Amino acid sequence: DTTNTLDSITVSDCTLDPAFNSATTEYSCTVKNNVTSVTVNATATSSKAKVRGLGAKDLVEGKNTLPIRVIAEDGSEKIYNVNVTRKGEGKELKSEIMKNTVITADPTLTNSSNNTKDESGLYKSTDTNTGEATYYFRGNVENNYVSFAGFTWRIVRINEDRTIRIVMQDGINDNANIRFNLNNDDNHNYTYMYYTNSNAKTTLESWYQTNIGSKADLAKNVASGAYYCEQAKAKYNDSMTSGSATMTTYNEYTPDFKCATDGNGKGVVNASVGLLTYDEVVFAGGYYNQNNSNYYLNNPTIYWWTMSPAGFSGSYSYVWAVLTAGFIGNGGVDSATRLRPVLILNADTLVTGDGTSSDPFVVS
Repeated sequence: DTTNTLDSITVSDCTLDPAFNSATTEYSCTVKNNVTSVTVNATATSSKAKVRGLGAKDLVEGKNTLPIRVIAEDGSEKIYNVNVTRKGEGKELKSEIMKNTVITADPTLTNSSNNTKDESGLYKSTDTNTGEATYYFRGNVENNYVSFAGFTWRIVRINEDRTIRIVMQDGINDNANIRFNLNNDDNHNYTYMYYTNSNAKTTLESWYQTNIGSKADLAKNVASGAYYCEQAKAKYNDSMTSGSATMTTYNEYTPDFKCATDGNGKGVVNASVGLLTYDEVVFAGGYYNQNNSNYYLNNPTIYWWTMSPAGFSGSYSYVWAVLTAGFIGNGGVDSATRLRPVLILNADTLVTGDGTSSDPFVVS
């Protein structure tokens, strides 16, 4: 008999993803940290096959790969891997965020949050690509602090897929001034307003690799994918151009959490690190040319870049930035200001702490 397949797999305290399918050889599941061992059971399709790797298995914290070997009567072998992740200590971050009362009133997005009666706290929007809800912080929020990789971060929002978007409180490299691009004076071309063409991207990704990406214990907490957006959407005055992209002047523009490829072929950025968008800053409480020292993104010591184009003047490319007074402004790409990195934490991220500045959420 040459049959070396399984007919079933079960693991105690664990729900396999995907559910058993004879065509699949890789399965995964997650158990709580207090589960220190599991029992693996499996049956072979053929009664003449031998199954190895069953029984009680001790678990270490993190990922455990448990191979199941199926040996046919003729000696041919097939391996099925069950990847059991044992969570660390702590509370689920997204559940802690959702303990906030969700504010049901619509925010005023035509003004900065301190110039309105908008309540500070957690809001909900389904104005996303998928129509699934994102939950975002707005205003003078004081319970969205995170400590990760030796830096202080602020929670921006829970993404549609329940991953968590965070932005660093300060700029990288000890708040070093960084030019978004190096070519503004010599190359009068709108393409330099895009993040993926920029010196900002190169600098930020180098910082990420040194501080997080090269460290497995930190990088395992970060989701990489299509989480960032450089689409040209809002421009800062009517005379600005943008190649073949359609942009709307900021005072007629309605922010959203959507991202699509624009007329210049730019849009979603697939990466492990990025920057905030103009839209996300507006949802958080910022607005063009209006001071706001009372929302959580304001850092009174630094100017900082977003990754959203602000338009092309025919001589210079511009990108939206946030100034020390807390208002959104436009910066020529050869201007030197700071980069506040944005990360996406995994949906199952665990933390300790309560999210305040004195007791921030600490990623387990």
